[in-house]
Amino acid sequence: MVETISPVVYGRRSNYVVAIALHAVAATATAAATGAVLGVVGLALGGPWGNAGAVAVIVVALAYALREAFGVPVPLPQARRQVPEWWRTFFSPPIAATLYGAGLGVAFLTFLSYGTFVAVAIGAVVSADPILGATICAPFGLARGMAVAVVGWRSVEPGAAVTSLATAGATAGPRLVNAGALGAIALVASTQILY
Repeated sequence: MVETISPVVYGRRSNYVVAIALHAVAATATAAATGAVLGVVGLALGGPWGNAGAVAVIVVALAYALREAFGVPVPLPQARRQVPEWWRTFFSPPIAATLYGAGLGVAFLTFLSYGTFVAVAIGAVVSADPILGATICAPFGLARGMAVAVVGWRSVEPGAAVTSLATAGATAGPRLVNAGALGAIALVASTQILY
């Protein structure tokens, strides 16, 4: 997927910037739609659940924070695959970039490296609010969509972009940032507990 959204593929920088924008917008839109659906699911299941919902978010966020910070084995609900590679050969580069972004924004249908989105998704469900669900899930799609831009600017070979993204994601820095974000999620959820 990263190979498709590369300066080498687009030739001109302006075409590359358009592809990144399409990719990020599509990822943000589908992440927001996923959050809205999760909010509707929570509503259909009888939410919001008040203190019990807040405690669920806190427990999930702290479990994944321990996973990211200390390597505690907590499984990630995900499909162990990425978006279909054939899109890159069948569709034009801008359409493929858009489709790849849309596929990544759904999150659980692709490979996840961190548990941060799981905690946010639980928050969307327990909120039982489609608008809040969309609002809190959209940043995941934006971040996932823009990650390609950060790697792409540094590498000229498409294969190097894949290696660079995988290498950067495996370092301690991103894991600790996600652990901090998960701690912040737990903290925000704790402010929702009514005594």
